[in-house]
Amino acid sequence: MDIASGPGVHSSAEAANPSANAGTLNLNVPGDSVLQAEIADLTRRSQVGANWFFWIAGLSFINSVIVLMNGRWSFLAGLGITQFIDGMAKALSPKLGGAAVVFALLMDLATAGVIILFGLMARQRHNWAFVLGMILYGLDGLLFLLVGDWLSLAFHGYALYCIYRGLSANRQLIELQPNVSALPT
Repeated sequence: MDIASGPGVHSSAEAANPSANAGTLNLNVPGDSVLQAEIADLTRRSQVGANWFFWIAGLSFINSVIVLMNGRWSFLAGLGITQFIDGMAKALSPKLGGAAVVFALLMDLATAGVIILFGLMARQRHNWAFVLGMILYGLDGLLFLLVGDWLSLAFHGYALYCIYRGLSANRQLIELQPNVSALPT
């Protein structure tokens, strides 16, 4: 949807492919621009919260590649579980060679894939994806608590807050649905 066109107005490409808008709330509410603006804002906030899962997955996998290729830096947004997998692979690589690194990359990729699935489901407005993703990400943060990595733990807290804002907006959108359906057209 073109930003300038506003909520409920779609391009011909979007009309030809309705499944492209599966995660958005498409409500035409004549004469109620305040409600339309609220729906647009809540939709944006829900999507922003869901997008955190993509950032977490992508940066975690990039961190894994960097670490396994003997890099000396990483992004703060990484998952603790992938760092644990990478550490085990580095420790086992003198005995197992490149197989340990390949196995670790496959495990990291699978982990990132699960996080991406949470993002996809959250963008389709499934509250369970937000909640389960937040629980798992919170548990992942406990790994940083165990090793005393306070900066990564703080980042996990901030990311959880941002994801929660998306969940909160998504819940409000769901509550608005019956009200919008009852409006006269």
